Amino acid sequence: MTDGARVTDTVALPPDLAVLMYHYVRPPDAPMRVGAGSVDLVTFAAQLDDLQRHARVVGWPDVAAAMTGGPRLPPHAVLLTFDDGEDDHHRYVLPMLAARGLPGTFFVMARDPAAGLTVAHRIHVVLAHLTLGQLRGAVLDRLSAADQARFRAAEAEQARHPFRDPLDDLKWVLQRDLAAVAGPILSALVEGLVGPEPDVAAALHMDARQVADLHAAGMTLGGHTADHVWLDFVGDAEARRQMGASHSQLERLVPAGGWPFAYPFGGIPVDPGPLVGSFGFTAAFAATATDRMDRWRLGRVDAETLGPAPTTHPRFAPAGAARAA
Repeated sequence: MTDGARVTDTVALPPDLAVLMYHYVRPPDAPMRVGAGSVDLVTFAAQLDDLQRHARVVGWPDVAAAMTGGPRLPPHAVLLTFDDGEDDHHRYVLPMLAARGLPGTFFVMARDPAAGLTVAHRIHVVLAHLTLGQLRGAVLDRLSAADQARFRAAEAEQARHPFRDPLDDLKWVLQRDLAAVAGPILSALVEGLVGPEPDVAAALHMDARQVADLHAAGMTLGGHTADHVWLDFVGDAEARRQMGASHSQLERLVPAGGWPFAYPFGGIPVDPGPLVGSFGFTAAFAATATDRMDRWRLGRVDAETLGPAPTTHPRFAPAGAARAA
């Protein structure tokens, strides 16, 4: 591990660099169904074609060098990032990038599928079979009276600052305030609706061999914790355990270091540099287009919002223009 305080927090990225964020990239008949947003393969192919025509797809080493005074990025540079270590990324994304000679940055969880799903991914799997209301009811009915009260209090608190999507409001409660008690309930729902959770996880996520395949193909690997937790919510000891797992995973695969990190859910700790930097990461990405100058809060644009032609979308700004959050 390194001393994160020795890394200069402020960086200067070119105003026309776009960082795109992907999660599921899949056809409608992907091997494991999920009730979560995705980019379909036709749209993804169209996006790559559009970017090759009108932009310049660069890799993390190019961006990292530009951040530290190295060669400047080309005009209209784009960094493609992929979160969560989905099987989609090995099955579909890697061949499509390789066929075009394009680099990608993959933020993989330090997690063996045999350990099962994270709370977030249990929700994704269950929502392929239940409606939002059915999921809420199934969890609430299985909680103790005391935890039901906690659930409703957390919902009331979240209602004061709602997201635009009611699904995100429920996920916030289940993944943060109620994670410890909702997690086992969600596991039971996965088992009842789909099958043994380790088998589901193996179908949904890459294993160690597949992650190594990405690295062997020249793709960049980055950290994403072990259990996909909110680093702004868990305690310091747990946050350090999660970061340590990512450090150990990447140290084995990419011992040269220089790794990037992406915060699960975009949950950024109050003072992220000392935490993230101390585990050998050189920059960290958020889940929204929030910041361009702080290496520990670099913004991204959700590719699901861009359609088949990203460079024509208002959120994919031309050179020199400010992007919307």
